[in-house]
Amino acid sequence: MKSKSLLINYSGYPTTPNAFMPDNGLAVLAGSLISSGHETTIMDYNTLDVMQLLPQKYGERLLELQNKTDENSTEELKQIAGSIALIQEKDITRKADELTAIIKEKGIDFLGFKLWTGNGFKNNIKLAAEIKKRNPSLPLFAGGPHVDYFRERIYKVTDLFDALVYGEGEETIVALAEYVIGKGELSDINNLVLKEGDRVYETPQKRLTDLNVSFPVYDDDVYPAMKGDGKLKIFIAEFSRGCPNKCNFCGHSNKSGLDRRNKTSENIIREFNYISETHGTRVFRNGDSNTPGSVIQGVAEKILEDGLDVEYALISHVNNLKKEFYELLKESGCFSIFFGIESGNQRVLDEVINKGLDLNKAKEAIREAKEKGLFVVTSFVYPTPGETAETAQDTYEFIKETRPDVATFCPPIVTPKSTWGDYPEKFGIELGEGYFDDLMLFTPALFYPPTMWQPMNYKINGKDFFTVAKESDSFAKALEEDGVLTQVMEDAALMARHCDLGYSEFRDNVRRYLTVGDQENMQEIVRKINSSVLVVNKVHAGNSLVC
Repeated sequence: MKSKSLLINYSGYPTTPNAFMPDNGLAVLAGSLISSGHETTIMDYNTLDVMQLLPQKYGERLLELQNKTDENSTEELKQIAGSIALIQEKDITRKADELTAIIKEKGIDFLGFKLWTGNGFKNNIKLAAEIKKRNPSLPLFAGGPHVDYFRERIYKVTDLFDALVYGEGEETIVALAEYVIGKGELSDINNLVLKEGDRVYETPQKRLTDLNVSFPVYDDDVYPAMKGDGKLKIFIAEFSRGCPNKCNFCGHSNKSGLDRRNKTSENIIREFNYISETHGTRVFRNGDSNTPGSVIQGVAEKILEDGLDVEYALISHVNNLKKEFYELLKESGCFSIFFGIESGNQRVLDEVINKGLDLNKAKEAIREAKEKGLFVVTSFVYPTPGETAETAQDTYEFIKETRPDVATFCPPIVTPKSTWGDYPEKFGIELGEGYFDDLMLFTPALFYPPTMWQPMNYKINGKDFFTVAKESDSFAKALEEDGVLTQVMEDAALMARHCDLGYSEFRDNVRRYLTVGDQENMQEIVRKINSSVLVVNKVHAGNSLVC
């Protein structure tokens, strides 16, 4: 006997272009269900159509009014906000009706929601509530990064979900599929957060021992949003899980652990080939937190051995790559590499961030990667807790000396289950009352300047969020004026490369399209990228591929 399910991705209005990329996590869960004999469909609503939630006429007017404080402008802002909220509510009602029709037509046994922060949390709760009204006995489960960080706190906001899934979901989703058809009990399934009356508890955590069983499915009948140009045809490829470093700001090890587990090169290339055959693309973005050098080397060598025509972006640590690797990466089709540097001051790295990084080695890695023609993206937390004029100057000089292709900046985000979150006072961090509860509803708009984010209820170095955000924004602007490209992540650089826009032009144009709800121009961007990433398109023209 098999179960039937729907896996739902509904984050609401996008704040970054990577919202339109295929969801690797849901595709992997679908693969696990299907390989175990169950049926599932991914209902991914993060397509270009989601931009209709912000009609352009409203978006452009909001942009005009954002710095006005007179009474008439304030009243108009309230009216526009009310109109947009009504559009969102109607959209959720339509989605609930659509999903209910599918539930009845296909005999769906359960729904799985992917929870994101902020709007991706609030809107999923609203959608789940509407579905529950129409289908009161249907089991609803939820997982995703939000659960990894907030776990039992989610039940303070909603008890709509029969179970929350934390950690790695491949085996858990199959166990849930068995449970809904009468096999087993929820309390016996690993990686769950459960609520029974007033009691909330976690079942034991279990991680995959063999990552090679984790294989995504993007077939159109399983993932219908992949048809046409509603989604970008740049795919995330996972090489490994786990990170031996435990940076003080990061809670990622709670999901994947400190021990590395790797896919084989053969399995990674099999995934490349499957996606190329299914959707015709040759472009991938590595989605790991800290890919080991041996895995990177093995993948590059296998690509060359098989004569595979691919282009890919990597995420790694400066400690992982030997000098001789960079030329190999370039030859194999690697376009860019992302290094999290975080600060240009060694004391801050050691004592505040716990990065496990030597700045001299970082300088060497950036230099070697650039010399071999790789596009180098670096990230920095600024200002860090304990930041001083001296440490800030060190970071500025580090960036000016190494000249990465991009330097990205993010103000500190203090998350649960991180060292900063567990021991804030040790780092001079003041968290407001209910900070972590508020953080569940916070949307980090990483494609936008921090000054455009909603505020977080904390103080860093005695300064409130807006002061910290302004410092971060001003630091990035100063470097930009000094000739350093900023605030373009490696996925956005990859997108810009496959369109007829330069990197900063792509950043600024797409930021505007998303800010004002310009779906027509955003659709054209996606079409150009999707046309360019096809296997048949191999002609480069300067910064861009011919679109």
